[in-house]
Amino acid sequence: MYPGVLLTAANWELSSAFDSLVYKLISGCISDRMTRFMKLVTFMGSGWTLTVLSIAIPFSIFILEKKKYYTVSLMVSLNISVGALLNHILKLIFHRPRPDVNKLIEIGGYSFPSGHSMNSTIFYGFLIYLIFRYMPSRLRYPLAGILCLLISLIGISRIYLGVHYASDVVAGFVFGLIWLAFFIPFAERFIMNPGKKAKTQQ
Repeated sequence: MYPGVLLTAANWELSSAFDSLVYKLISGCISDRMTRFMKLVTFMGSGWTLTVLSIAIPFSIFILEKKKYYTVSLMVSLNISVGALLNHILKLIFHRPRPDVNKLIEIGGYSFPSGHSMNSTIFYGFLIYLIFRYMPSRLRYPLAGILCLLISLIGISRIYLGVHYASDVVAGFVFGLIWLAFFIPFAERFIMNPGKKAKTQQ
């Protein structure tokens, strides 16, 4: 038996009431139109979409010859690449089966934590950080608000489509934020501003 199963079996039982309540609330909204919308939303958090975006952003910066942002754009790719690997490792550790409910899409793999929720938090969350660091102040809050809403909807879409428990989604958000809390200071100190520490010590 996998160690994650032994460590978390009791927690799955404790979360089952919460998971059932949230799914009952969300599944009450199921309709053909809403399903089409949720499939579109969940696509924005898919591995394919995030991979394309993580390549397109540095490629666009290179084409536009914005040398000031070369390193920053590469951090976007590094962030999601390592974060997605972390999510894969966590899934293998916890080894939680997907919900046995009305699945509106077919998907394999393990359930905990939600890859869409965690990877969206990691990718779009890092973009929010960059928005506040580099964008004009008048654009920061509207753009950040849109991305926060997108992250939330991606998580909800996974529950709606019947492929994740609510606790998977919450855990995905939490693990994503924990990763960003590590990655952003790391990127700031050692990659994006490598000379900052040396200057402060002089």
